[in-house]
Amino acid sequence: MNNVAKRFATTVRYVTCIPAFGRSRDQLSQVDLSGLAKYLPAAGVLIGLGLCLVFRLLNFWHAPNILCGVILAVTWLSLTGGIHFDGLMDTADGIFSHQSVERMLEIMRDSRVGNYGVMVGMSTLLLKAACLSSLSSETLLTVLLLCPVWARWSETFAIGNFPYLRESGMGKVWHDTMSYPEDLLKGALVPLATTITAAVFRPLDAVTISLATVLAGYLAALTLARKFGGHTGDTYGAVVELAEMGGLLVTALFL
Repeated sequence: MNNVAKRFATTVRYVTCIPAFGRSRDQLSQVDLSGLAKYLPAAGVLIGLGLCLVFRLLNFWHAPNILCGVILAVTWLSLTGGIHFDGLMDTADGIFSHQSVERMLEIMRDSRVGNYGVMVGMSTLLLKAACLSSLSSETLLTVLLLCPVWARWSETFAIGNFPYLRESGMGKVWHDTMSYPEDLLKGALVPLATTITAAVFRPLDAVTISLATVLAGYLAALTLARKFGGHTGDTYGAVVELAEMGGLLVTALFL
């Protein structure tokens, strides 16, 4: 159990900005990151709880809905240090360049963000803020808790189910050290438990949000894999962002 706690803390340090004991993200080696894919959904729980806490504070201060939505969207981005958002923008630059797969991967490796990356990134933030500002308090708490969890389970699916396209990188370590589908099933335990807990209070919301997020993540993982022939660390981040966006859009439109 102690080793599990250490591995989970390492995952939290790498994919979030939430304080955890141990070395910082920049100090983690490939050995440190091996076998961590199954802990990603559990790290999503901490992100969801942090967002719920921020919302409770905003609600206590009677913040206007639009302001609440914007602050939550920015907080969501800040809790991850932009690691998934950066992957989304890099992926957009690659896809909309309309080049060969090899050239798209080169573009995605460039640390500079292009026009398409900025447009997709800003559109995602605006949509998130709009969706969050349009929900009732009870539904908002449910979506804040469940979307980050299931989006990272979708990332775990992408890591294990598709080939990795680069010869090195932290994403390759996750792919090569994942036991698929065993780790995918283990990773689903925390999201399922979170959904069951939320369903006690908001059954329709909990089921709809979970299914919508998973479906959006699955479609994103499948579409990107077909486009590139596999995945990279950047597309893993894109899967997370698109899964969250899908869950939020369905919630705002239908709940």
